[in-house]
Amino acid sequence: MITGIDASGIPRIDLLLHSHIVRITVCLISGFLLWAACVSAVRAASAASLPESWPESLEEKLGTVTDFVAKATGPVDQLVEVARRFKIPMAIEWAERESAVSAEKTPVSKKQTVRELIEQIASVSPEHCVVVDGGLVRVYSPTKATHPFNFLNIRLKNYYVKQGDLFAAEDQLRWAIRFALEPEKYRNGYNGGYGHGANHIFEIPQFTLSISDVTIREVLNRIALAQGNALWVTTIKNEELEGREPRWKQNGADGGDLPVTSAWHFLPLAEIEELAKEQVVIDVSVAGVLDQRMTTIPVMLEDRLTGDSGGSTGGSSSEGNSYLYAAGIEKVGDDFITLSVHLEVGRRGEVEFKFDDKIQVHKGRVTEVRPEPRILIRAYFERCQK
Repeated sequence: MITGIDASGIPRIDLLLHSHIVRITVCLISGFLLWAACVSAVRAASAASLPESWPESLEEKLGTVTDFVAKATGPVDQLVEVARRFKIPMAIEWAERESAVSAEKTPVSKKQTVRELIEQIASVSPEHCVVVDGGLVRVYSPTKATHPFNFLNIRLKNYYVKQGDLFAAEDQLRWAIRFALEPEKYRNGYNGGYGHGANHIFEIPQFTLSISDVTIREVLNRIALAQGNALWVTTIKNEELEGREPRWKQNGADGGDLPVTSAWHFLPLAEIEELAKEQVVIDVSVAGVLDQRMTTIPVMLEDRLTGDSGGSTGGSSSEGNSYLYAAGIEKVGDDFITLSVHLEVGRRGEVEFKFDDKIQVHKGRVTEVRPEPRILIRAYFERCQK
């Protein structure tokens, strides 16, 4: 069928047809074979490619034998659950399947390594590979990961963040994407700025990155590694890879239902509650009504971060006594915490007693407040019990 090239150097039509048939044949390789190749790739991944501080810890985590079963139903949520349970830094590029299935595959409870558990979850869609790459466990579809319309392959001229947290790093990535896709729009300058919720574990640590000629995927990987407590997730939808040109070229950097500047999200591997080494405790004693620990708040004083205070609680007895209690963080200092404490005590035949005030608690000492003779509030720091 292949007869050569004509005098002008243009391939003859029969050669083009043959080439097209070959490409179709390659595309029809079974998902099973592709999955088998992916598993081989993860087995062959070299620990020498990991950063110096990662090899043993990451490989030990992946080699941990477990019978853990994720509670989530979807594969992406299951992967995130496993990553957070075993503190596995991960980059998840989940490729949407061509057609829906009636039910997701539920992980089977059996003794296996964490690596095998991740592979088992990913196998719900056989086109996905699981590989260890540069200190991250990557879950992705080789076909869709290399597609030219995949936004993760957009190449950025420069990316730079100086002594910023993860939120600042994301903001700088968004601007780098805008400069790459719509340079004329920002030729005369721009007004920046970003926001995020307060008291978030991603406020620490601060890091510096400077990279040139890099893809969005590579930047996301570098941010996750530099942050040290993160994984990132995105879903590659089928329609994004269809048509004659990429959706991000049609819609611009910030256009469309899911703009390319917000098509991923980071999740922490561990929250403040898991990382805090100490906690503030409030014990409340009300004669004849209450005598117990009421609040335990994990704190990271050096980073000005605190965990959840637990909200309000109350109770009553058959004798007609009752209480309502709540506490929260007002201020975090170098060696102290200011707490707001609210307590209401009701006794049969007496006027309801109310206490609503601030208590400052210093490290190394116990703060005691006795708002009335039968009530004692004690607050102090203690080491977290891991």
